[in-house]
Amino acid sequence: MVINLKKSLLTTINQRGFVLPYVLFVIALAIIIVTANVHLYQDEIRITHNQSEQLKIETLFQMARMQFKEDIFNQNESNSTMSYVFPYGNVLIEYAELSELQYHLFFTIQTDTGITHSIINRIKLKPE
Repeated sequence: MVINLKKSLLTTINQRGFVLPYVLFVIALAIIIVTANVHLYQDEIRITHNQSEQLKIETLFQMARMQFKEDIFNQNESNSTMSYVFPYGNVLIEYAELSELQYHLFFTIQTDTGITHSIINRIKLKPE
């Protein structure tokens, strides 16, 4: 009993016989698309987290700056640092008096998640 392999291979010469490569191509394309979307989603989560931290830093900066304006007139001693604790984190202000109502400020801001950021700022106060 001899099996004629030539006849069985003739059925795969036409396009209908090659279904598996098309299916594999479609599956590979679907996997690539899903993987790319997962990476885009992870990047969006990271960007959202960074924007949230930036918003916390800006909020802490503004809160500390306003608190400094209030506290500088009430302070009797010439301590060149002030430290504030807020719900979103801690702020350390090192300052130097440039003139009677003008100060050079160096903010060190640490959020509640541990991210640290430094800002240099000048402030000119209005007399009371």
